[in-house]
Amino acid sequence: MTMRRLEILVCVAMLAACGGDDAVNDDGGVDGGGGLDAGVDPSEALFPRDRIIEVQITLAAADWDTLRVQEPGPPEATCAGPPGVDAYTYFPATITIDGATVASVGVRKKGNLGSLSTTRPGLKVKANEYVSGQRIAGLKQLTLNNNKQDETLVSQCLGYGLFRQAGLPAPRCAFAHVTVNGADLGVYTHVESIRDQFLTRHFGDDGGNLFESGGDFVPGGTGGFQPKNDEDMPDCSALDAVATALQAPPAELASRVGAVVELDAFMRFWAMEVVTGHWDGYANNRNNYFVYQSPATNKLSFIPWGADALFEARVRSTRPQAVYACGALAWKLYDTPSTRALYLAALRDVLDTVWDADTIVAEIDRMQALLRPLADPGNTGAYAVLLDGVRQDVRAREALLRAELDAGDPAWPYAADESCLVSIGTIDASFATTWGTLDTFDTGSGSMSGVVGGVDTMTSTVLAGAGLDAEGKAALQVLGRLPDGRYAVLFLGVSDPASFRPGSLPVDLRNVFALMTFYDPATDTASGGGLVLPGTLTLGQAATTAGAPVSGSFTGTVIEL
Repeated sequence: MTMRRLEILVCVAMLAACGGDDAVNDDGGVDGGGGLDAGVDPSEALFPRDRIIEVQITLAAADWDTLRVQEPGPPEATCAGPPGVDAYTYFPATITIDGATVASVGVRKKGNLGSLSTTRPGLKVKANEYVSGQRIAGLKQLTLNNNKQDETLVSQCLGYGLFRQAGLPAPRCAFAHVTVNGADLGVYTHVESIRDQFLTRHFGDDGGNLFESGGDFVPGGTGGFQPKNDEDMPDCSALDAVATALQAPPAELASRVGAVVELDAFMRFWAMEVVTGHWDGYANNRNNYFVYQSPATNKLSFIPWGADALFEARVRSTRPQAVYACGALAWKLYDTPSTRALYLAALRDVLDTVWDADTIVAEIDRMQALLRPLADPGNTGAYAVLLDGVRQDVRAREALLRAELDAGDPAWPYAADESCLVSIGTIDASFATTWGTLDTFDTGSGSMSGVVGGVDTMTSTVLAGAGLDAEGKAALQVLGRLPDGRYAVLFLGVSDPASFRPGSLPVDLRNVFALMTFYDPATDTASGGGLVLPGTLTLGQAATTAGAPVSGSFTGTVIEL
C-alpha cells in the first residue's frame, strides 16, 4: 500500500478531523461514508505483513518526562467498586504513521510489573481523547507494546496468529519502529486493541459486556475484573454465573458451564495457551485475557492478551507440560473426567490442525527478515541466536506434548487452592561486592544454600555484582557455581534506588522483586527456577555511589509459574 493511500484512509476514517463533523455518530463513532467502498477496512493498513510501520510521536518534553516515569495505580473501574483514578494519564500529542499525521491525539503509558519501563514505556494512543470522533485509520486506540519481556520480538504476532488460525478471536498484530520526540525507541509490537471494532468484526456486535482480567471465576473472586464498556454501571453478573456453574456436580458440569461459557471455544483457547506456552495467560496464571459476553448468545468468550512470553520452553519440575490448571475454570474442568476428556481432545485437535512446526518456523523466518535490520543493526548474529531458541522450542513442542498424552491422561497434582503459586524450594544467599559491578562477571563473594526444583544450590563459590540496571533500578546479582558447572542465579531489584540503604526490605514485586534461575555457560541458556515470593533482602552495607561496599543476605521461597 502506498503512503498516499494510507493518508487517504486515515483522513476518510476520521471525518470529524477532516471537516466531516456531521458524520459523527451518537456514540462518538464515525460513519463509513466519504467515498470508501463498504468492504474496505482502513485499519488493515496498520497491520501489514510485508514491512514495519514507522511511528513518530511528538509531545511536550515535560509531558514525556512525566509520562514515562508514572507508576501503575488501581484500575479505573472494577466489578467490586466505582471507577477509581488511574495513575496513567493522557497527554496531547501528534502521531505520524508511515507519513500520515494525526494531531491532537492522547498518549499515555501502559504496562505493569514485568513490562514497566521508564526509558521505553509501552504506549496507548487514543485518537478521540481530545477530538470527538477522531480515528486513526478507523481505530479509536492503538496499543504499542515495548517488548520488554520478549527479546525475540516475535512472541505476540506469532502467538496471536496461531490463535486466529485455531478459529479463535485474537488481535491483529504488526511491528512498529517507534520514535518519540526524535529519540529512537526501537521495535515495538502494535497489537490491536480489544475494543468495539474488534468485537464487531469477531462477534458481529459490540454491545455486550467486555471485561479485562483481574480475578477468577470463584465465589467472591470476580470483583477484580475490569469492565471496559460501561465502567459507571457495569453488569458483572455473567462472571458470577460462571463461578456458580462451576459448583455443579460432575454429571451437570458441562451443561451448566456450557450455558454461560462458549465451552468448545474455551477448550480450544485453553489448548492454544498450552501449545504456545502462554504461561502468563488465564489457565496457568489467571492473567492477561479478556472475556466478552456476546449479545447473540449471552455466553462468555475468551480472548488472549499479553502474549509476550510464549515459546520459552519453560521447565516445569512439578507439573505436566500438557496441562495448565491454575485458573478455576480450567482446574474444575480438568478435575472432572468427562470435561477433562473434552480438553484433551481439543489439545490433540490443535496439534493435528494448527501446530505445524515447518509452517511456524517459516513464519519466524519471515519475521526475522523484517526485523533483523533494526534488531541486529551490526549484523552480529545475536538476534538470529535468539530466534533459533524459538525455533527449537517450536520443533520440540509437539513431541513433548504428545509423549505426555500417549502416556495417559496427564496428572494434575494440586488442589484448587494450591494450583497457581507452586513452591519448588527455598534459597538463601549472602553476598559482598561493590557498587558499579553489575555488569562485571568475576567479582564479589558470598555463599548460597537451599534446594530448588530438586537441585541442591549449596556452594561457597559465589560471585556478586551490584549497580543500576537499564531501567535505573538498583540491582543485585548473585551467582553460585554448582558442581555440574551451572550457576544458580539470584537477581534482585529495588525500584527506588533511594531505598537501597542498610536495613530489611520485603519482596513485594513492586518495590522489591526477586527472580531465580539456573544458568549454563556452556550453552548460554537459562532454565528452571522462578519468581521468589515471599522473600526478604537484608542490606548490611549499601550505597549507590561508585565503589561503595554492598553486603548482606537474602532468603526466599522460589515459586514456579
